[in-house]
Amino acid sequence: MSNVLNLVAPSFIGASYLTQAIEMKSFLEAFGAKFNLPENYEENEDTFLELLPQLIAQFPLTFTFVQPDHEVESAFFSLVSMIQLLSQVDQIEQTSKDLSNAIINDTSPRTALKSKLLGHQFSCYQPSLPSTYTLLINVLKLVKETGSMRYVNLDINQISEWLGLWKCDVQEQRDVFRLLHEAFSAINQGEKAIEALVRLLKLYAENEGVEAKSDAHICVISHIAHPKIFVMDHLLDLHPIRALDGQLSHELLQIFVTGHLNDYIEFYNNNTDFVEKLAVTHEENLRKMRLLTLSSMAQDCSEIEFTQLTTNLNLVPGDVESFVIEAIASGLIKGKINEPEGKILISSSINRTFKEQQWNIIKTKLEVWQKNLITIQESMKKGHFAMPIGGG
Repeated sequence: MSNVLNLVAPSFIGASYLTQAIEMKSFLEAFGAKFNLPENYEENEDTFLELLPQLIAQFPLTFTFVQPDHEVESAFFSLVSMIQLLSQVDQIEQTSKDLSNAIINDTSPRTALKSKLLGHQFSCYQPSLPSTYTLLINVLKLVKETGSMRYVNLDINQISEWLGLWKCDVQEQRDVFRLLHEAFSAINQGEKAIEALVRLLKLYAENEGVEAKSDAHICVISHIAHPKIFVMDHLLDLHPIRALDGQLSHELLQIFVTGHLNDYIEFYNNNTDFVEKLAVTHEENLRKMRLLTLSSMAQDCSEIEFTQLTTNLNLVPGDVESFVIEAIASGLIKGKINEPEGKILISSSINRTFKEQQWNIIKTKLEVWQKNLITIQESMKKGHFAMPIGGG
């Protein structure tokens, strides 16, 4: 047996590989399975190699006719243990893919059980095996369908490394990241879903941007809809996002990157039908745009009057303090409320964009900081030489 496994699967204790195969054959025949073997077959390795792929093809019958989950699991692990006994790595890889595909292609409604089996199978094999790509694809399909990731751990960085090990082409990588996005969305892990989607878009070259418009649109709306994502200017450099230029989703993204509340309200009034069909409500957009507009207002000042907020953010006076508290909690600004004077004292705010202007600001601040350090250093030197040496 080749050493390609992370885990040893449970098997029938004390039973030879051929005995397991014959018992599995009888087990499946009870549910109508048909096998193509000579009438007087010999019990040897050749018979086992001929029977194993047929057992795999007929295994999905258990999802329909075997009700206790543990009996289906027992049959599954028996198959996995038989696969482990194959002498060639390529045989193990192919039969493992065949078993995974047989499970994913079954149309019975027992998706939770199938998800469990595929999760266990995926965990059994060394991730360096190229066939693990197929196992991962099928696992992701069931996570997407069931909305559960109980039996497998999905780490985007780890999967990216595996894609390199498997020498996946660009289309195979796109398929994985698209499924990762859908799987993380299904289990309500929005930030990971968006990370997978951005990695997907990075796989498109400039001349392929048009092909990726659908993914780009989803990426834009996912960023806008996520309640904790406020900085989106990095999207504008992605080729698929550029390909959206001239479309409403690109115009909306530009507003969320650099625009203010009034820009969004004007866009909404002109494109109400478009906004209402998005996977994010107008009210949610208003909330985020108010926060982003406040961040821009706080960029170049140390305090903001409450009256400015009611005017620029369409807030009623009674909602101002709760809104400011939300803005501080979100991390968009740092500061405190001066309630007696009706203002916010700003200590810092995030940059919604980080371009040449922001680099120049940092450069200027560093230069001032450097000059101050030199001044302090010179003062300390002068103070040192002026100090009397010794007592007296």
